[in-house]
Amino acid sequence: MSARISYAWKPVPLPTAMNPNFMRQVNDCFLPTAKAVGYDLRITAGFRSFAEQKAIYDQGRTENGDIVSEAPPGHSLHNYGYAVDVADETAGYKLDWQKLVKIGAYCGLESGGVGDLPHFEYRGGLTTDQFLAGMRPPPLELPCKIMADKAKSGRPLTLADLKNCGAPQF
Repeated sequence: MSARISYAWKPVPLPTAMNPNFMRQVNDCFLPTAKAVGYDLRITAGFRSFAEQKAIYDQGRTENGDIVSEAPPGHSLHNYGYAVDVADETAGYKLDWQKLVKIGAYCGLESGGVGDLPHFEYRGGLTTDQFLAGMRPPPLELPCKIMADKAKSGRPLTLADLKNCGAPQF
């Protein structure tokens, strides 16, 4: 006689804020590296609830306005705290996005690509369906100890620091 195994499925709680590890990468690598090469980026969007994502997704579809998102609720990494949108304090969105995509990649972040250049995320190879099922990518690591030291001390990252970190030319 074989034992009968019963599995109880429990829904995975949805995040309610930005992932701290992701934000450490943004705040201690991406933004300071961009600053060192001449940008003054600010985060224009971070965590979004499913309801907020639905409102953005519905814009231009069932609500007045232009379409601003191709991602329905649950299919944006903003919903899981693993995405930010950025703009420059002075230049707005008139930036060298190819340079920022390289900076993002150096910091382990992926660009939203053509059509969503201000968007940077970390999925670690996971799909949004896997995020919805409760999976999360492995933690990000800063590319260089100097970044952690600078963030801890509150001193700005410099081009010399980036060179010492072995960063590529941006």
